[in-house]
Amino acid sequence: VPCRPGLGGAIVPRSCDHVPQPGEEPCPLDPWMVVPDRSQYVDQQTLKLQENPEDVPTGELPRNMLLSVDRHLVHLIVPGTRLTVMGIYSIFQASSSSNSHKGAVAIRQPYIRVVGLEDTNEASSRGPANFTPDEEEEFKKFAASQDVYSNICTKIAPSIFGHNDVKRAVACLLFGGSRKSLPDGVKL
Repeated sequence: VPCRPGLGGAIVPRSCDHVPQPGEEPCPLDPWMVVPDRSQYVDQQTLKLQENPEDVPTGELPRNMLLSVDRHLVHLIVPGTRLTVMGIYSIFQASSSSNSHKGAVAIRQPYIRVVGLEDTNEASSRGPANFTPDEEEEFKKFAASQDVYSNICTKIAPSIFGHNDVKRAVACLLFGGSRKSLPDGVKL
């Protein structure tokens, strides 16, 4: 049974096409069952695309749209990433078991079947993902200097006099951390 891409799912036939011989029992309704070992699987992920917070009118909630990604596009992005999506606008039959749609016969919910994702590097987002060789050299020089810790501490809130302990604590929160190796081999 072919499975439709996106959130459509597979349509399992209600009856078999076997013609019963004389004296033979006809096939009952819904004779098919899924055999997991003989099925083929594809990685699939459901995401929620939300409009940029700065584009939302004051006092309103940001609108969102359901996305369906599969195969090589799964687990490419993390929450909060600003991106441009290219896809196919599709509709799937939502379950009518939710309390907000009681009595509704067929609720159709729109979603986008994602064909491509592009990370948008805006100045208002996390900044540029690629640094120039000059910038990388400057980072290495800064990291190799002897007074990195005190240098970072003096750059935090320079307009506020004193509170050196608080500035040190903020520097440790921003730039500190320890490497963690989990039992399954993942490194954080």
